[in-house]
Amino acid sequence: MAMIELTADRRQYTGKEINRKRRVEGKIPGVIYGKGLETRSIEFQRRPLEKFLDTARRGTVVVKMTVQDGAEGKESYAVLKETQTHPLTGRVTHVDFYEVAYGRKFRVEVPLRVKGKAVGIEMGGVLEVVTRSLEVECTPDHVPEYLELDVASLGIGDSLHLSDVRFPEGVVPTEKDLRMTLAAVHTPKEEAAPAAVEEVAAEGAEVASVAEPVAKEEKKEEKPEKESKKKE
Repeated sequence: MAMIELTADRRQYTGKEINRKRRVEGKIPGVIYGKGLETRSIEFQRRPLEKFLDTARRGTVVVKMTVQDGAEGKESYAVLKETQTHPLTGRVTHVDFYEVAYGRKFRVEVPLRVKGKAVGIEMGGVLEVVTRSLEVECTPDHVPEYLELDVASLGIGDSLHLSDVRFPEGVVPTEKDLRMTLAAVHTPKEEAAPAAVEEVAAEGAEVASVAEPVAKEEKKEEKPEKESKKKE
């Protein structure tokens, strides 16, 4: 389990203009909330927060957070719930944290990390990863950074299911269907469609070549009728 310590300050004022000014000063606004807990507006120093986010991109991280409210500091545990970034620069502009009780179980999304190269790929197969994360239930001190999915033994037509994942002690999946497919190796689809289109096009060309002489013959038959009308 990865755990990082972060310090935040309680925000006394909120609003777009104030947050914009604080960002210029190197502060990033955020909130921390939890089930049955007060939602608190907080802010972080940009550099420590961005360093934490770099680590959080690699897997699930539990944060030991100290929120300073004046002279007092309240310590709590939380997981990153959501980040907002600037559309042009890509820099973080806001973060949401979900507060959890240290000894109490909660649900959290944990990424799946694919390990190995499926033998079926060497045989021309295609690996399909059905899901990239799993929701698990555990206490904050047992949250895994990631779950491993070893696909090395998969041949064409083989698949891995929820029952094939090794969960650490104290971690259980919220999904109860152990037959749920997580990854599979398929035979690549045959490119039969273009050939079929060519055949249809060829048939159409043959029909047209047969139909054209008939149309010409009909026109030849029409000419005598017009001439007979003139004679009348």
